[in-house]
Amino acid sequence: MCQQTGTTKMDQQKVHAIFFSPARSTKKIVEAIAGGIPGELVIHDITQGIYKPIELSSSDIAVVGVPAFSGSVPALAAQYISQIKGNGAKTIIACAYGNCHYENTLSELSNICVEAGFIPISSGAFVSRHSMFPELGKGRPDARDLDNACQFGKKSIMHSRIMNGGEFKTQDDMSNRPQGVVPLVAKAGADCNFCGRCVQACPVSAIDARNPKKTDKKACISCTRCIDVCPYGARKFSGLMYMITKKRLIDKNKDRKEIEINIPL
Repeated sequence: MCQQTGTTKMDQQKVHAIFFSPARSTKKIVEAIAGGIPGELVIHDITQGIYKPIELSSSDIAVVGVPAFSGSVPALAAQYISQIKGNGAKTIIACAYGNCHYENTLSELSNICVEAGFIPISSGAFVSRHSMFPELGKGRPDARDLDNACQFGKKSIMHSRIMNGGEFKTQDDMSNRPQGVVPLVAKAGADCNFCGRCVQACPVSAIDARNPKKTDKKACISCTRCIDVCPYGARKFSGLMYMITKKRLIDKNKDRKEIEINIPL
């Protein structure tokens, strides 16, 4: 396991782990990255919004992470991050993706962070279990992924330099992969006992509090948080479109993908 060693001047700084993580894989990755950085760890789970102001200082380090939704930063995550005051804090940006592709996610996240006053110093794309098609990236992030994330945090701080006046360029391939959105909504089956966990956890309040089997299709962002928190395994995706998309993605993305990082020297 990745462990901090020795004592440095940075031990007194604050390390802010900021994540939008409906299915909780991004949370694991961001916390692992932050775990490799000396300092007082401060956790900010913004999945369901920001309920008190978040303001950093220029001496702080931040790790900001989101999942890739159809190759982009989730709109809700972008909205929440823009409410944070970065104040020049050096920032590691990270995204989690389901062993398929992350397309423009890191570039978008970098731009969003810069607009919020952060200064990106490195970026990393990590494989996680695909939230909609869990056969992809099954078991990820695993122990190796999390150790790599921790080492990435260490190396980012050791070699960070400000590039292009704070404008950070990632190495995403934006030209060859078409973007698309899968218009799917998770539904509750017979095992649903109306406990309301999904209602409370939904970031966009798309599930009817009186009848959790009803979901507002226009409001739902297919983040799968309701599936992840359901203690009875009652919620899932189904239908012909889901099965066709699932088969196509699994056939194309069977091989294990590894971390992709960019640390400017």
